[in-house]
Amino acid sequence: MHIHILKNLLNSEQLAKARGMLVQAKWGSGHLSGGNEENKRNTELAPECPVYIDLLRLVESSLRESLDFQVHAWPRYMTRPIISRYEEGMFYKEHTDFPVANFLHSAASPAHRGLAPVGTNYVRTDMSITLFLSDPDSYNGGELTFNNAGEMQRYKLPAGSAILYPTGVPHSVSMVTRGIRTAAIFWVQSMFPNESQRLAVTQAYHLHNSVEQALPGSPQAQQAEVNFHNVFRLFAEV
Repeated sequence: MHIHILKNLLNSEQLAKARGMLVQAKWGSGHLSGGNEENKRNTELAPECPVYIDLLRLVESSLRESLDFQVHAWPRYMTRPIISRYEEGMFYKEHTDFPVANFLHSAASPAHRGLAPVGTNYVRTDMSITLFLSDPDSYNGGELTFNNAGEMQRYKLPAGSAILYPTGVPHSVSMVTRGIRTAAIFWVQSMFPNESQRLAVTQAYHLHNSVEQALPGSPQAQQAEVNFHNVFRLFAEV
């Protein structure tokens, strides 16, 4: 399992703006996006809340502008974010996310979605992103924990940074024991659904850049570029 950290995805100005929006937020049940009372206790920013669209535009634009995100996720489609909030005593037990976003939920609110053609807005969830919006010192607990073949890996990143990981890995959010943990969660359908192929394309990209910087305009740099393009073309699903 390959996990990649996207450092400072939101700068200090963007983070301050996002937090200002959250002050005005209307929070609803976290079960809107899945789970039940036994395995999940949190709240989510209601999609009909006026600040939701503004916050969506802010965090989505930061992802679109991040080259680091682009060359590790290679996104084709991306869901709208879920803005989650965990207060003291809230948690999400170990689970795996659904493989296709919006599948089996087409009749959900708003009601007109139930009249949409089958397959509309489906997104295969190859990769997940958790963008931390709370300073880690402002809350206790709340670690994003992965069960990687029995090895537990825990992450609690600085506000504004994000973690990009394969959606199929079992994961959890540990109970918050102090403060409030807020985060934005996205799912991505990659042009390279196979993780090993995705890594191969990323490595070919970085190799090309390294050779071009060391030997600009050289035959070696040109060959590295050809290699990157051909690996990309070989594996891409578009």
